[in-house]
Amino acid sequence: MRRRRLARTLRRYRTQAGLSSDDAAQALLCGTGTISRMENGQSAEPLRVKHALEAYGAPADVVAEMVEIAKEGRKRGAMRRRYDDVLPKRLAEYYELEDEADAISLLEGEFVPGLVQIKEYARALIASYSPHVRPEDVDRLLDIRMTRQQRVTAADPLKLRILLGEAALHTQVGGPRVLRAQLEHLLDLTSNYETIETRVLPWAVGARPALGRNFTILEFPDPDDPAVIFAESVSYFVLEDEDDEVAAFRTAYNQLWELASDGAGSARLIEQAASVLT
Repeated sequence: MRRRRLARTLRRYRTQAGLSSDDAAQALLCGTGTISRMENGQSAEPLRVKHALEAYGAPADVVAEMVEIAKEGRKRGAMRRRYDDVLPKRLAEYYELEDEADAISLLEGEFVPGLVQIKEYARALIASYSPHVRPEDVDRLLDIRMTRQQRVTAADPLKLRILLGEAALHTQVGGPRVLRAQLEHLLDLTSNYETIETRVLPWAVGARPALGRNFTILEFPDPDDPAVIFAESVSYFVLEDEDDEVAAFRTAYNQLWELASDGAGSARLIEQAASVLT
């Protein structure tokens, strides 16, 4: 999140200074690609960050803070990550942001989200990603998923809002017994943790906002850090923190939350779906 704050700060002060990316590149004796990478969080050398913000007229305290963030980023980038070879870069960035979030709102149409999956359900889902996941990587990816779940039941747990399409209650990931165990686990979590809310969008709702789309909204404890939207498809992952985009996704999510069955009604739907599985 601090790296994203650095990128936003660079972009904001350049814009306030009335400089285009070409202007900034000329002033810093670099290419426009370097400016772009600095402003999208990919890379930022501390000395270049200092020179850029000074050229943009940023206050000294802002310059000092951003240089420290750039130094942290350089150290972190030099560290070898355990799962670099199995995680796409954008997905790894999402996991880092998830670690820093204190509230997450999830919309999934066809399956139960990773943060509340049981091991058997998660394994079946990960293995189904073939040919994009090599068989030898399934256990490593499963380990990542199970580790992420520790945030859900920690002493200071994540606040989760889980919004499921009714199809997620019937898609037999891992077979009927695994799905039943998964649905029972979801009910247990929702009933035992005040920080977890689950609602189901019945099929009868029909046409609705974001139909056919899944996304996640990450919220952070620092009010200066904007929410981040995460969405994925078969071949790409998108992270978005622009105010207008975040507002649009949040509005859609809140509308869907109101269209869904309430907590008690959603629990009944989940119980009914589990009861017919053997």
